[in-house]
Amino acid sequence: MWISSRFFVIFLLLHLDTTCSEPFEAHLRGPGFVMEPPGRVEFSNSSGGWLDCSASGSPQPTVDWVHADGSAVTEIHGVRRVLRNGTLVLMPFAAAAYHQDVHNTIYRCIASNSVGRIVSRDVQVRAVVAQAYKVDVEVLSASRGCTAILRCVVPTFVKELVRVVSWVHEPAIYIYPSLQGDGKFHLLPTGELLIHNLQESDESQSFRCRSMHRLTRQVVVSSPTRLRINSHRGIISPSVVEHTAHVQVSQDEGAVLLCVAQGCPSPEYSWYTHNGAGPLPVLSGPRVRLLGPILAIEAVTGEDSGVYKCTAGNVGGEASAELRLTVATPIQVEISPNVLSVHMGGTAEFRCLVTSNGSPVGMQNILWYKDGRQLPSSGRVEDTLVVPRVSRENRGMYQCVVRRPEGDTFQATAELQLGDAPPVLLYSFIEQTLQPGPAVSLKCSAAGNPTPQISWTLDGFPLPSNGRFMIGQYITVHGDVISHVNISHVMVEDGGEYACNAENRAGRVQHAARLNIYGLPYIRLIPKVTAVSGETLNLKCPVAGYPIEEIHWERGGRELPDDIRQRVQPDGSLTISPVQKNSDSGVYTCWARNKQGHSARRSGEVTVIVPPSIEPFAFQEGLAEGMRTRTVCGVSRGDPPLKLIWLKDGDPLPDLLGANVTMLDQYSSLLSIPSLSATHSGEYTCVAKNPAAEIKYTALLQVKVPPRWIVEPVDANVERNRHIMLHCQAQGVPTPSIVWKKATGSKSGEYEEVRERPFTKLLGNGSLLLQHVKEDREGFYLCQANNGIGTGIGKVIQLKVNSSPYFSSTSRSVMVKKGDTALLQCAVSGDKPINIVWMRSGKNTLNPSTNYKISVKQEATPDGVSAELQIRTVDATDSGPYFCRASNLYGNDQQLVQLQVQEPPLPPSVLEAAMISSRSVNLKWQPKSLGTGDVTKYLVEFREADPLFVEQWQQIEVKDPPHFNALIENLKPATRYAFRVIAEGSAGRSAPSQELIVRTEPQRPAGPPLSLSARPLSSTELLISWVAPLPELRHGDIQGYNVGYKLSSSGNTVYNFTSISGDGDGGNGELLLSGLAKFARYTVVVQAFNQVGPGPLSEPTAAQTMEDVPSRPPEDVRCAALSSQSLQVSWQPPPIYHTNGLLQGYKLIFEPIIDDIQPSKDEVESRKTTALTMVLTGLRKYTNYSIQVLAHTRMGDGAVSKPLFCHSEEDVPEAPADIKVVSSSSQSLYISWLAPTEPNGVITKYSLYTRVVNGREELNNEKRSLPSQQAYYEAKGLHPHMEYQFWVTASTRVGEGKSSRVSSQITTNRVPARIISFGGPVVRPWRSTVTLPCTAVGKPKREWFKGDVALRQGGLHNSQMLDSGDLIISSLQLADGGNYSCQVDNGIGTDRLTHTLLVQVPPTSPTLYVTSATSSSILMHWKCGFTGNAPITGYTLFYRRTNGNTDEMQLSRHASSHELKGLVCGSTYQIHMSAQNKVGTSPTSTTLHVRTQGQSPGHPASTALLAPNSTSLLVRLHSWPDNGCPLLYFVLQYRAVTEDPDAEWVLVSNALKPQRRIMVNNLRPSTLYQLRMEAHNVAGISQADFSFVTLTKDGDPPPPEIMHRGHSGHTTVILGNINLLIPSVAAVSGLICTIIMVVVCYRHMLKNAQPLAEQANHIQKESLDNRANSEAAQRERYYATIHKVSMQNNDKIPETSEDISPYATFQLSEAGGNMSQPHHGGPANTLLHSFMYHERALAEGCSSPPPAASKNRRRHSRKTEPESEESESDQDQLTSSRTESSNQHEGKIKHNSRLIQHFPNHNISITYL
Repeated sequence: MWISSRFFVIFLLLHLDTTCSEPFEAHLRGPGFVMEPPGRVEFSNSSGGWLDCSASGSPQPTVDWVHADGSAVTEIHGVRRVLRNGTLVLMPFAAAAYHQDVHNTIYRCIASNSVGRIVSRDVQVRAVVAQAYKVDVEVLSASRGCTAILRCVVPTFVKELVRVVSWVHEPAIYIYPSLQGDGKFHLLPTGELLIHNLQESDESQSFRCRSMHRLTRQVVVSSPTRLRINSHRGIISPSVVEHTAHVQVSQDEGAVLLCVAQGCPSPEYSWYTHNGAGPLPVLSGPRVRLLGPILAIEAVTGEDSGVYKCTAGNVGGEASAELRLTVATPIQVEISPNVLSVHMGGTAEFRCLVTSNGSPVGMQNILWYKDGRQLPSSGRVEDTLVVPRVSRENRGMYQCVVRRPEGDTFQATAELQLGDAPPVLLYSFIEQTLQPGPAVSLKCSAAGNPTPQISWTLDGFPLPSNGRFMIGQYITVHGDVISHVNISHVMVEDGGEYACNAENRAGRVQHAARLNIYGLPYIRLIPKVTAVSGETLNLKCPVAGYPIEEIHWERGGRELPDDIRQRVQPDGSLTISPVQKNSDSGVYTCWARNKQGHSARRSGEVTVIVPPSIEPFAFQEGLAEGMRTRTVCGVSRGDPPLKLIWLKDGDPLPDLLGANVTMLDQYSSLLSIPSLSATHSGEYTCVAKNPAAEIKYTALLQVKVPPRWIVEPVDANVERNRHIMLHCQAQGVPTPSIVWKKATGSKSGEYEEVRERPFTKLLGNGSLLLQHVKEDREGFYLCQANNGIGTGIGKVIQLKVNSSPYFSSTSRSVMVKKGDTALLQCAVSGDKPINIVWMRSGKNTLNPSTNYKISVKQEATPDGVSAELQIRTVDATDSGPYFCRASNLYGNDQQLVQLQVQEPPLPPSVLEAAMISSRSVNLKWQPKSLGTGDVTKYLVEFREADPLFVEQWQQIEVKDPPHFNALIENLKPATRYAFRVIAEGSAGRSAPSQELIVRTEPQRPAGPPLSLSARPLSSTELLISWVAPLPELRHGDIQGYNVGYKLSSSGNTVYNFTSISGDGDGGNGELLLSGLAKFARYTVVVQAFNQVGPGPLSEPTAAQTMEDVPSRPPEDVRCAALSSQSLQVSWQPPPIYHTNGLLQGYKLIFEPIIDDIQPSKDEVESRKTTALTMVLTGLRKYTNYSIQVLAHTRMGDGAVSKPLFCHSEEDVPEAPADIKVVSSSSQSLYISWLAPTEPNGVITKYSLYTRVVNGREELNNEKRSLPSQQAYYEAKGLHPHMEYQFWVTASTRVGEGKSSRVSSQITTNRVPARIISFGGPVVRPWRSTVTLPCTAVGKPKREWFKGDVALRQGGLHNSQMLDSGDLIISSLQLADGGNYSCQVDNGIGTDRLTHTLLVQVPPTSPTLYVTSATSSSILMHWKCGFTGNAPITGYTLFYRRTNGNTDEMQLSRHASSHELKGLVCGSTYQIHMSAQNKVGTSPTSTTLHVRTQGQSPGHPASTALLAPNSTSLLVRLHSWPDNGCPLLYFVLQYRAVTEDPDAEWVLVSNALKPQRRIMVNNLRPSTLYQLRMEAHNVAGISQADFSFVTLTKDGDPPPPEIMHRGHSGHTTVILGNINLLIPSVAAVSGLICTIIMVVVCYRHMLKNAQPLAEQANHIQKESLDNRANSEAAQRERYYATIHKVSMQNNDKIPETSEDISPYATFQLSEAGGNMSQPHHGGPANTLLHSFMYHERALAEGCSSPPPAASKNRRRHSRKTEPESEESESDQDQLTSSRTESSNQHEGKIKHNSRLIQHFPNHNISITYL
């Protein structure tokens, strides 16, 4: 059994060793990105996209994707996939399948293994849904000889995704982007096309822009555009018309700075740089090209950044502009160190190094991450991350992420490894004392790095090997080792000192404690001990048994110690220090004894050995290759057996080293090297070891080695504009330095050292990096390596620059006359041989053997080849693009040569007016086809286009050189002219072009509007009116007027203008200015304008808006108490801009804040004053007052200030309300009193006065002070049969108040029953509890009564009678109110007390009435119902538009009316109200449905609306009646009346804003038309169809048959449409049935009204006590008001229908019955009925208030004819109309719960809600 246990322990230790060492093996490496995804990925929905991410590490990392919030990216079928190799695939999708969280979001790639985790930069993914787009061309015109700019305008929604790829010079000349251009044309990399040296002939040329979507590769071409050339005469100083203020490019890209100026003569350009102390001129160089207005820089570097200045000058002056070039250089991020090993508890420090092109970069936004999670900023000090007190949790991967302001990010990674840490014991066992038999477990836990191993000893020796001992160990997830020793059946011999030893390569730690087992002494076997000479020997006696009295050591029969080096410790161990071999070797005996004298002894042998010692040795200096050396390692002392070995750099000597090791004797070893080389350099260590120790000694051998090549330079070739790396690496001792040189001439000529500069980089490993290689870099290069040993080495190599073919320009053009020979030439540069091929249109190769007209030749040039293509006898078919294509071994290029063959001119085309003025016309045209002939001049002919008189053509010539435009001057304004153009060349004139009819433009009006006037309509409105200018000064049709206004007092000279459209015939105009400042004076001017512009301003006129009430309350309202009955209030006026008029004074509104049951209505008082202070007198004493102040003008009261609360001062109180004195015994009296009704302050005490009276003689008196909370006193010890008098006074801090009445009582032996409590009113809220006291003397019998009914105990469910006589009523309800009487009787006397209980409940709902309504407001009144025995504290008004949201408004408790303003015209509103008191809120009142005034638009008469002409129709929109609601817009369409009933309508506008007139043009003369119009306002829509006939071509009336067809056709339309007839009949039938039902229901309701009124409950009867008779009560119920702002008590009750307001609301009956809530005493339901009075003619005027009541109102109706400004004859014969209205407002909705009854006599409809 013990063999298996030991085998298990050994196996566990071996497993522990392999487990602990695994995390620290060298092959473990944290993850690092091999391919990090880019920071931004864009793709189209048609192509999809993918994100690659791969990483390396050991073990191989896993790659995952997460969102920006850290959540994992999952696969979505058909949308998103994550491949096993780490690639994230976003699949193509339809536009409808776009997901924001998938296709426009941020992704991150995460690589992780067992070492740690790293996260990639943010990857912004953006999917673009392909959309169609168009591009336009914007032309910046220029002068002749200058530069024009053509810009391709791309829509903003695709601008960042579209780039310009080329421009097309019509018909087929392609211009591609380049830095240098081709002389005439220059397409910049940014897409702008520059055309230099403009000539007149350039105006006839067309250009198109070709753009490409960089995701979908879709090419979109713009429409052709022509140039505009400004013709200047004389000298014009330059002005910069276009420049790129800021250009931002990346390093190594090309940059173009644009600065275009215009002037006459053409300006010359100079460029300067401001990057130094002063401006320096920019000179042309290999990378810099000056191209006039363009500065082109190839392969920019950071040094090119800065400010540039371009100057354009001519004889007239100069102009300049500043441009800034920003070069974005890439940055490199590195963490130093990238792998850091730190011991546990130590400090780790990482530094983030940010460089650009090898140079440090300034402060950046640096973020640190640990295993993919951002660290808090507290751990970062600038670019350094410090990790103090490193623990296991700190190891892993760290990242430094640098985010630049441009948005791109860069990152680097580093790994933090844990270094060696000595073991630390985390847990240990304690000393134990046990009896033999039980099981014992000892446990130790340790931590360290590497993970320590734990071994166990017993008294310094290994544990016994028997089956009772079990050793186990395991490692926790945190790397801690836990080991335990389990003894299954402990015995005496198991006792001793147990020790656990934790050890790793960093150190060792031990813990020991005794295990004591009761028993006789026992000493275990002592193994042989080996000691090291010179060290300390600690020998323990392995004694067991407990207790042990003493332990002794012996040697040779003598008890130790017997030497100064020996010592026996208190625990019995023997210590010898230092150990000596001769004297300390031998046998030692240990014996132990207990108190009973029992002992045990055991002996053991000790052997002492001496450790080795090495003599120092060294290698000689100056050893070089080929020399030999030797050295001897000798051991000066040490016991055998000795072993000597040699190591090089910590490893055994390799066989290939060629070193010889010879043992001279057993103590010496010779190391010899016969021939030294570089491989022999290093550290040599001699190791000597014996059983005592292992000793090392190391010496350095350095062999100096001359340089030799690691990578020898070789000849290299590179293509032009590419990068190349020339490698040169050497090794030697010391390390050689590398120098590069370049030959200035031939291979054997002079060499100059190559130094670091732009595009030339010297790398640290010796390599030479050449960037953007040009021909000047070609030549011989020398690489030299030298380290001071020998002469060094060097190698010359040749660098050849292989140039692919290239042309100086991408295109050129050739022009030749028809029949001549065309010579097309191209010169190409590059390495030979170069092959030249000519192609036609880019695809057909030209071969002289198959085409007799052409011949090809070419010849070599120093830089390449020159080629020529000849085409004989050219004609128009030879015109077009030709390509010269060159190719060699390194690439190919081509040049476009555009051939244009001239032919006799064709008639010009596209004749159009470029500019039309009142006196001149600027014509422009285009040739029939480009390049068709030599035009020497153009002839422009013109004449008036008068159909009655045909003039001769007038002619002007355009030549020298022939332009494509002409300016025709001295024309008549507003006149029609005919123009044509003829081209003339060497072959003659062309046919005339197509005639162009042009009407000259009018001029600005020369006269101002007349009769300007302004009058105020309100406090914010002015009505401005005027008359049109004189006809002879209008200079065209007046299109409208600009009305300007300003505050007269502002001092501002600028007017605020408002434009209104005119009617075109110069009629009168007016404008309502609204939103103006109140009571302000304005200055107004008017000017007329036509299509040319505005005319002069009229003479200003002034007007002032009306006064209004102040819009702000007085400010700084303050209050101070002057006395107990006076307050002083002060304030400051409202701000001057909010007084809105002349202040007439101020009104002070104040009321006391008291909690009475029913406050008197005169508590709210107001006082007026003109001062800024007022003293209020006669106030209640010691009362809190609410004070408000308002200012008023003659227009009324302004805004009220917020309530200010102020308290009057205290005063002496009034007398106590009552006093009682009763006998309580023969020698005592009981006195009680009531507090004063007016305490006038806080009662501080009561004074009780007592006086003893014997007849008329006063025997004694006294005064006694009692606390304020005490209202009773019992006087004891009184004399019998004496009269005592008592009275009471109350005191405040001001003083003592009045005394109560004097009450007297005679002491007697008989005590009659008397009540000492007081009765009176008791007010309590409902659902509370009240105690009614009835305290009495004389031990009487009590009885309680409610009214006259006696109360018994338990008689009321909510009452309880106490033994003290009090009556308690809980859960108070309204019905519990009333008089409660308490009666006492004891046979000697009787007394009675009455309490009047008033229960406060929430009020009943108020009765709401609508008084009147306008188009935007509703005026309502209300009457308060039952207040619930508590004052009303406020009202809440609820209102909402039908189908709208409910709004609520808080109203004052004093209010009885309110006007809702700002409502929607012609809309129905639902209104109800609730009241509040301090107990609660009432139910809401019955909902009223009220409609604001206004209806859907009316229908105008056709004669007032329409005025047809021959080819146009004038529609007078202002004649359309709005019916009280302003018109919003019109829908207007028309069609010709033909035989086809389905003829299409022509839409003029579907959102025509209201204006006075509109003209419908392009009509045919003598034609019957149908016009359909819709007018819209907020109340609804009205539609009307009109028929009209246009006049003849000569303006005469149309033929009668057309007019007759129009009238007959109209009749057919009206009567023939069965779809309109059926609904009309159904509507009329339904209306008749509804009227009959309503009449029947109303009669039935009138019969039942009286029985319902008789069912009112008790509270209703009390509230109607003041109604004298049934007639007055019925008039109160049928209540209505006329138009008044507020209801007064003396308002007249309307008696007849003529007195009823059209919008009044009536209460017909009040049904009795119990309320659903227990406290309600009002009616169960109140029926409200709205009486709407309708006038018979209500088509117009709804927006104004209803007219005053008149008894003749119902007998008359109004008719208003539409206003007509023209007097046209027989208009009604030319137009007819058919109207149809559609009202869409809410009032048209029918409710099932609504009954309507009509009264025919008065046109009154009753709506039951």
